Amino acid sequence: MYSQERKTKIIDLLGAQSSVSVNVLADMLHTSKETIRRDLKSLEAEGILTRTHGGAILNANPLNVGTAAKYGDTVLNSESPFLLRHGRNIPQKKLIAQKAASLIENRDTIFIDNSSTTLFLLDYIPKEMHLTIITNSVKVLLEAAKLENPNLSLICLAGFYNGNNYSLYGTRTIKSSEEFYPDKTFISCTGVTLNKRLTDISLNEIDTKKAMMDKSEETYLLVDHTKFEVAGPFFLGNFNEIDCIVTDNFNYTPEVSETLRTITKKHGVRIITA
Repeated sequence: MYSQERKTKIIDLLGAQSSVSVNVLADMLHTSKETIRRDLKSLEAEGILTRTHGGAILNANPLNVGTAAKYGDTVLNSESPFLLRHGRNIPQKKLIAQKAASLIENRDTIFIDNSSTTLFLLDYIPKEMHLTIITNSVKVLLEAAKLENPNLSLICLAGFYNGNNYSLYGTRTIKSSEEFYPDKTFISCTGVTLNKRLTDISLNEIDTKKAMMDKSEETYLLVDHTKFEVAGPFFLGNFNEIDCIVTDNFNYTPEVSETLRTITKKHGVRIITA
């Protein structure tokens, strides 16, 4: 089992029962106590948990305090650590990604952002499909490379590295994005509301998403049910800047149902449920 997988499972377990021991984790994950201690130390450095005598507890408000805090921009880049986001709502995210992958066509050039939902797209792209994948996500790049699929051409945008979510950002990222015109762009965001429209939590990531949305033939927003009627601090875009929302099949509140109807009727955005 890869370190990434172990850490995700550790976060899932902590989310379910708030604390866990090294012994239990070692037994459950079939690995050594030393390996578990290293994983816990790494997750503690990311601000996700706090190590205790013989185990760990999940922090109440996990926030990476490493790279972002070092440069004094935690307000502008207050996104939860990628590992924490990746471990949330996994079944729903996988269903959404599977449905979104079915919209990709052979020979497409696609952009995949650094969100935890779009990362699952790679699991559902047919091996025989020829694709060019552009991304600003180091995680997407590494996971795609693990597939060892010669039909995938991988392009990583330039930029400064953000260790909080394994992405690249900045003016160099925007500049390198100008060279491409994707057929399809796949992104996610923090929240979707009628009054604030599409919002996000990381100012550093918004410009890259906007640049690829502007240049793409079609833009797909991948969001699970927890993103509706939630607003992030930064404006990402209007509904007319996206073509389709791919979401999970959920028993929505009347407010969310009305939001979806308005988005479709007034702004012409397709809603696809997985």
